[in-house]
Parts: sequence; structure tokens; C-alpha cells
Amino acid sequence: MDTERFEALIDAILAIIVTIIILEIPLPAHPDLASLWEVKVEFFAYIISFFVVFNIWNSNHNLFIKINKLTDSIVWTNMISIFILSFIPYATIMVSEHFFSFFAQACFGAFFVVLHIHYILQAEVLKKTDPANIALIVYLDNGKKNSFIEFIFFAIAYILGYFVSPPLIMVGCLFAMSFWIIKDQFV
Repeated sequence: MDTERFEALIDAILAIIVTIIILEIPLPAHPDLASLWEVKVEFFAYIISFFVVFNIWNSNHNLFIKINKLTDSIVWTNMISIFILSFIPYATIMVSEHFFSFFAQACFGAFFVVLHIHYILQAEVLKKTDPANIALIVYLDNGKKNSFIEFIFFAIAYILGYFVSPPLIMVGCLFAMSFWIIKDQFV
């Protein structure tokens, strides 16, 4: 299979995920700023979820630039990450409706943790698939180092979310994701 066709499939799935998330934001009761302010929590959850999806898209784009050949293991490991990501609309809705619930926020943050664990496992599969691809191996090893720092962000966010305020889990996820984007783009 051609990598461009596979990337197009991933792009389409991610577009559908973002569309589902935005369609779950209720319309304001009245066309004024006060009514729009009433759905601020839903917009905040959407913004975080959008950046999650964008981060996955961006990581896949940067990854596929370095992949020389598409194998079944690459296809399946990527589809597992897309499958995990497909639950983001559900978690976004749960957080939107129960914003100050630790359980809702913990479920939302769990997707970050699971996606990063999957990234580490996926990196090992990809390195074994093409061991002669030095650019890919260096890229994946750098990503693995970043994942460790992100786990520290997650741990701090969960502790603060439990003891201080549950929405800090989302904020921690945003910081971890921002760190990933910055390291992935500029380093």
C-alpha cells in the first residue's frame, strides 16, 4: 500500500473525529455574548480535543516523512492509535457535561496516557520494521525521551486534579501536548 493513501485514510478519520466533537457543542440559547459564554466549558473541551487530534495528525505527518516502506505492522499500529483516538469525542462530551468531576477529567486524561504508551510501543515496532532507517530511529528515540517528560506532566496533573481541582488534568494534558508539539516541530 502506498503511504499517501494510508495518510489520506488517517486524515479522513481524524476529520470525522473533529467533526463529531464540534457537533456536540450546543448552540447558545440566544444569539448574544452572554448565551455564548454559557457554553464556554464545551468550547474549552473542544479546543483541547482539537489540539489532541491535531497533535496526532502532525505526529503522523512527521512520522510518514521518515518511513521508507509501509508494512502491515505499521498499518496496524497506526490504526490502533486511531482507534484509541476515536474515543476522544466521548471523553470530550463527558468532560463538557461534568467539568468539575475528577472521574470525567481522569477519563479524558487517560486517553493521553494510553496514546503515549501506545506511541512507545509503536516506536519499537517501527524500529524493528526498518532497522536501517537511521532518520526514523533517531526521530522515534527523540519522541520516546519526550514521552517520559510528558508522563511527568500527566502525573503532576493527576495529583493536582485530585487534590486541588479536577480541570487541572485537562490543563496538564494541554501542557504536555504543547511540549510535544514544540519538541516535535523545532528540536
